[in-house]
Amino acid sequence: PFDLFDPERRGRVRLYVRRVYITDEAKILPAWLRFVRGVIDSEDLPLNLSREMLQTNPVLEAIGKGVTSRILTELDKLAESDAERFEMVWAAFGPVIKEGLYEDAERRDALYKIARFRTTTSDGKWRSLADYVAAMRPNQTAIYYALGDDEKTILASPQLEGFARRGVEVLILADPVDAFWVNTALGFDGKPFQSVTKGAADLDTIPLAEGESA
Repeated sequence: PFDLFDPERRGRVRLYVRRVYITDEAKILPAWLRFVRGVIDSEDLPLNLSREMLQTNPVLEAIGKGVTSRILTELDKLAESDAERFEMVWAAFGPVIKEGLYEDAERRDALYKIARFRTTTSDGKWRSLADYVAAMRPNQTAIYYALGDDEKTILASPQLEGFARRGVEVLILADPVDAFWVNTALGFDGKPFQSVTKGAADLDTIPLAEGESA
């Protein structure tokens, strides 16, 4: 949608109560799922829902949490069963989903699991954080990342040369939202996130990649 990146964009979830249409303006899902379209039909809500009740109703809040968790579960299943289809979803909506990494602490771990990134060694393919950690070099203790306006600019940065010589993979973070979530992230799988602009000194303990000379 043309207004996908507008945080004020209205959701597209239609609320019904016992098959009676109520509204499509209820804030059922979090803003980072504003691209989702669907229908929710509840047996537990009153038919005479007021605007105030839509904002504070605990049943509706519970429905929203349940549906959000279900969407994340289905995305995770899709990533496992059909990586190609999932990557199409991520390419389209990943920048919005990543807003949840700093807005929704409760689901941060689930979001880390489905998040995908391009890296300096992935040759344009998507990589998960689990993939990254599994490929970490001996003595590497951090998940390194590089921020920039676009992938081409980041890859041309001279700051990546030392990491390349040691075969250290670097996350390419080129979406505007990346600067927000990565600065508040505690880490993944016990490994902290660290900018390449602050990590050069840590490379001394990591051996050079095969074919590289000191």
